[in-house]
Amino acid sequence: MKHILLSGLLIATFVFTACESQDSVNDPVSSGTDNSVLLKAINDFDLSTDQIAVIDEMYWLDEDLSSLLDPMQLNSLNTIMDNLSPNAATAGDPRGRGFDMGGLMYLRLILKANPEMTDAEKEILINLIKTSHENRLALIEQYKDDPETLREMLKAEHEALLLALKGALTPEQLQNLEDLIAEIEAKREERRQKWTEMRIEFTINMWTRILGLDETQAEALRQLLIAHYAAVKAAIEENEGDREALKLALEQLRQQLDEDIQLVLTDEQKELWEKMKTAKREWRRGGHGGGGIGTRR
Repeated sequence: MKHILLSGLLIATFVFTACESQDSVNDPVSSGTDNSVLLKAINDFDLSTDQIAVIDEMYWLDEDLSSLLDPMQLNSLNTIMDNLSPNAATAGDPRGRGFDMGGLMYLRLILKANPEMTDAEKEILINLIKTSHENRLALIEQYKDDPETLREMLKAEHEALLLALKGALTPEQLQNLEDLIAEIEAKREERRQKWTEMRIEFTINMWTRILGLDETQAEALRQLLIAHYAAVKAAIEENEGDREALKLALEQLRQQLDEDIQLVLTDEQKELWEKMKTAKREWRRGGHGGGGIGTRR
C-alpha cells in the first residue's frame, strides 16, 4: 500500500529514530477494488473552498499536506490513492504522475456543488475516475522513454476525464458546478496568499525544529520561500490551461529551491536535510518498513 502524506513531525521521527511504526490515526482503511471503500473515502474527503484552492499546487510542490488537511482528510486521501492508483507512488514513479489530483479535485467540486447526489450517481463518476487512472498508468508505461509525448498524453487524458465527468451530470448539476467554480476563482488569489503565508511559517518552524536553524538561517530560508512562491505564482499564470507543463515547471522550481536551501545550511544540517529527503522517498514508495504516509505526491 502506497501513501503520500508524511507530516513534518513524522519525518523528524524517521530521521532521528529510524522508527518503522506510524500513528494509527493516519493509517488508511483497508483498500479494495469495490467502490464502497472508495465512495466512503471520497465522501470523507470533504474540503473547504480554501483547501481546494491550494491543494493541487501543494501536492505537486511535494509539500507537507498535514499543514493543510486534518487527520481524517489525510487518511481519506491515502485511501483514495490506494484504491484509484495503487502504483502511482512507486520507485518507478516517485512523483506519483499516475495519480490525477486535479481530477480528484474536480470530483470533489462536483460533490460539493451537488450535495444531494445519490450514491448511484457518485459511483458513475468514481468509475470514470478509476478508468482514467488506469489509462494514465498505461500511458506512463507506454511513453516512459518519451517524456514530452507523455506530458501531452497525460494532459489529453486529464481533459478527457473532465469532459466525461461533466457529461455525466444533469444540466442543473452542471450549472451548480460552474457556479461553485466561479465563486472559488473569484477569491482564489486571496485564499492562495493566505495559505502561502501559513505554509511558509509552518515550513520554517518545521525546519527549525528538525535542522536546528539559527535565527539568521531561518530568516534566510524564509526569504527563499517568499521568492519561491512568487515564482510558483508566475509559473501558474504562465502555464494556465496546461497542467502537465505546469507540473514540469513546479518540479524545476522545487529542485532549484532545494539547491538554494543547501547553500544556507551547515555540513551537519545538509546531512540531516538529505536524510529528510530520503525518508520522504522511502515512505512514499510503500510498505511499513520504508513506505507509509508520505508528503504529497
